[in-house]
Amino acid sequence: MRVEKLSAEDLSVLTELFEYHDVQQMVTECAREIRSRKIDIFVLFDRELLVGELHVMYESEDIRMAARGRRAYLFAFRVREGFQGRGYGTCLMKTVLAALSEDGYSEFTIGVEDDNQRAARLYQAFGFTELIARKQEAYQGDAYEYGLYLKK
Repeated sequence: MRVEKLSAEDLSVLTELFEYHDVQQMVTECAREIRSRKIDIFVLFDRELLVGELHVMYESEDIRMAARGRRAYLFAFRVREGFQGRGYGTCLMKTVLAALSEDGYSEFTIGVEDDNQRAARLYQAFGFTELIARKQEAYQGDAYEYGLYLKK
């Protein structure tokens, strides 16, 4: 297994893990945000197969989510179907948290939808236990409501 940051040129690989309504829009937006250093996308490979992804946002208009150099927001955490429950997500999360800590981040937030119990248990095990906000957002026509949890 190996974890690496995805380059702006390789974003289309993410379609292996999520069915986007508009792939070109996702690629354009993510490429712009990677190049402006607003986000990074960490990916996990098992040999040459993409098995997971975790996006990290470094700055947000809502400082409860992210504040550069102090608090990073983790989102779009996905593990390929058939690989879930086998430690891949734990490996990816541990690696990303360690890298962010090495870069000076001491606080982390993550969003979890109320009905996603598997993710909620995993996040709690990593210390995301303090609910600090309820959030709503829309992406490519889908609406999401979730709890924003903090880990210090």
